[in-house]
Amino acid sequence: MDLNLYRDEFEPPRPGFVYLNHAGVSPLPRRCAEALRQGVEWNRVLSPVSYNRTMAMLKECREAVARMLHVTPDEIALSRNTTEGINWVANGLPWRPGDRVVSVNREYPANIYPWMRLRSRGVELHLIEPVDERVSLEAIAQALTPNTRLLTLSFVEFASGFRFDLEAVGNLCRERGVLFLVDLIQGMGVFPMDLKRCQVDFAAGGGQKWLLGPQGAGFFYCSQERLEALEVTCAGASSVARWIPYTEYDYTLPHHAKRFEYGTPSTLPLAGMGVSVAMLLEAGLENVRERIRLLTDILVDGLTRKGYRCHSPRGEAEWSGIVSFTHPTRPSASVVNDLMGRDIWAVEREGRIRLTPHFYQTEAEMARVVDCM
Repeated sequence: MDLNLYRDEFEPPRPGFVYLNHAGVSPLPRRCAEALRQGVEWNRVLSPVSYNRTMAMLKECREAVARMLHVTPDEIALSRNTTEGINWVANGLPWRPGDRVVSVNREYPANIYPWMRLRSRGVELHLIEPVDERVSLEAIAQALTPNTRLLTLSFVEFASGFRFDLEAVGNLCRERGVLFLVDLIQGMGVFPMDLKRCQVDFAAGGGQKWLLGPQGAGFFYCSQERLEALEVTCAGASSVARWIPYTEYDYTLPHHAKRFEYGTPSTLPLAGMGVSVAMLLEAGLENVRERIRLLTDILVDGLTRKGYRCHSPRGEAEWSGIVSFTHPTRPSASVVNDLMGRDIWAVEREGRIRLTPHFYQTEAEMARVVDCM
């Protein structure tokens, strides 16, 4: 991988600026921004081929996401965000009173509130309590009682940075006959993954974090074998197999995940997300993963030597691009404010300093962050 090629994709607002909130909203690479500008121009002049060009970019987006996840394009629906996909599952499964959904305490709310909403239908939400920021396979196995219908968790936890072993969890769910849903947004774009091998039934993600894409673009994965088990709860012209001519109404759903796309898509953000996903695939996710491991190791090692406590698990099977720290005496919000004053963009989450570098950044930038803290 030619690091300079990808570093040139990003333009900081001023020299010396270090952005460390890729787990929040990432800056756009030049090629993504150019795709957005091109899309706007096509719409501005209303060229006769602008619609076809836009539809081609959406097709490329769907195919790029499918390649990254090692699934088929027919198993990918394009959405506005991660939450939309999670709600398609929460609202589409045929729940029965007494059913149980299992998740993890301190999950991001997008993967909590859709399940809390099911209380009125007699569905119980059980939250596993992490121990030392980790959730063991044994704890998950204990929580999967006979009436558990679904396990839903994040590939990477947004605050602690703990990464689940999706293959081990997926195997457990398949053995117990439990459906498995994963929020991929904090790990996709950092780690290679194969949803088929991990036996994931449903997954959702968004473009604006580690995928380096725009806000307002997301995707939903529904495995082909679970397609008919999930009811379509929002229907529109785009939901049916044959939607033209418009007034020859035929509510026959297609045999692929596009049935969940019920209306006009967020064409420009999705086109931009497709370009960013293709860039990460071009760079190679193995290369991206190793770069992020190197950069986060520099932060963890340097800050630990300076007396900070790292709360993020760092074992080989559990580390991620999210590292969170606390100072023994100073409030985290105060440290973050000081960093911002030195042109280092960090955030405070759950009372901790959260630092999240991406692959295009340099070892020298991480050293500067350590020096400034």
